[in-house]
Amino acid sequence: MPNTLAHIGLNGLATRGLIRDADVKWIYLGCILPDAPWILQRAVQGLAAGVSLYELRLYAIVQGTLLLCLLLAAGLACVSTRPRRVFAILALGSFFHLLLDALETKWANGVHLFAPVSWELLNFGLFWPEDVPSLGLTGFGLLYFVYAWLRIPPAPFDLTWPKGRTLAVGAACLAAYLSLPWALLPAVEAADNHYVGTLREVEARPGRAVEFDRNAYQHEPGGGVLRTWAGETLALQGADLDASGTVSLRGRFIDRQTVQVEAVHVHAPLLRDASSYLGLALVVLAWVRPLRLPRGAVLRG
Repeated sequence: MPNTLAHIGLNGLATRGLIRDADVKWIYLGCILPDAPWILQRAVQGLAAGVSLYELRLYAIVQGTLLLCLLLAAGLACVSTRPRRVFAILALGSFFHLLLDALETKWANGVHLFAPVSWELLNFGLFWPEDVPSLGLTGFGLLYFVYAWLRIPPAPFDLTWPKGRTLAVGAACLAAYLSLPWALLPAVEAADNHYVGTLREVEARPGRAVEFDRNAYQHEPGGGVLRTWAGETLALQGADLDASGTVSLRGRFIDRQTVQVEAVHVHAPLLRDASSYLGLALVVLAWVRPLRLPRGAVLRG
């Protein structure tokens, strides 16, 4: 998926084109909502030993769908002073984020705009993260943030504790966001999203196709090994790479622990992660900035 900087630029331009004077700090938050489950997944992997990485992956897939992003947007909007407007901003942010993700090439990956009606991954595969369009969007995102910082007046910090019906709606949406994925995990696995079903059925692997998106490759004579997102090490045949790195690949199991590689793409080291970390830091900065406004400032965004 494109990095956070790329989403900042596209979401800022598109959302303010549809919602006049939309508050940029809410725009920036909206552009990272679909990434929230993947950020949480990394945190859980690092802190909670013994968690099933397969279940965690399925859970994140469901939470990354447009439907679940809208539930999260509705829940978060309820803590704002203008929940309907903020929900519209966050909803557009989620939609534009997923739409941009669908444009990038991601083997074994994609987006779900129509789940749970359809669990087919949407992926147009127009460019890789290292290609010119992605680099251009990254640069545009950084320029857009600088422009917005200098030219768009910051709106006040507009969070509030909800009451009554607004509190009930917000709590219900957040509860659904956290609990609904459990009911949908079997459908996601049955659709073999991210090849979770293939990887879990170890005895049935031989002969089955498999793909991996941005996994760690360790170079070794004869083909090397792949460290999968599930924490498993698979032997590779036909990788034909000269050095270790991060790769996406397509192949087919020839036995339970060996993949015959049919196609491989080497990713630029640290490019996407560095741009995403910088983008997340800028989102935090945009939210801290209104704290410096004088009390009673007029809401303009």
